[in-house]
Amino acid sequence: METIGIVLSVGKDQVETFERRFRDQEVPVWRDLATRGLLVGASLSRLDISSAPAEGATQYLVVAVFATDEGHHAHDNHPGFAAWNAEADAYQVAPAMAFGGETIVRL
Repeated sequence: METIGIVLSVGKDQVETFERRFRDQEVPVWRDLATRGLLVGASLSRLDISSAPAEGATQYLVVAVFATDEGHHAHDNHPGFAAWNAEADAYQVAPAMAFGGETIVRL
């Protein structure tokens, strides 16, 4: 199992559009991967706590838990994600922070 976490810093004036487009673009990719047994779970959370705030931004935590690293590669190579990733960059006012690795403990 592999867990990926990404922090996105979206311009405060882009929050509504970002959230709507995330639902329109990324959620269908998640559903596809979950149906294929590659994605165990995923979430988008608006952050109230951050040790690395970005001025003028609302920060989001994107978490995806994949059954194996194959799921992560399937996500990153998914045409729906490629389209969304290019669009999502335009909403960000600071570099994204990405983290990931083998899931050690899960409840």
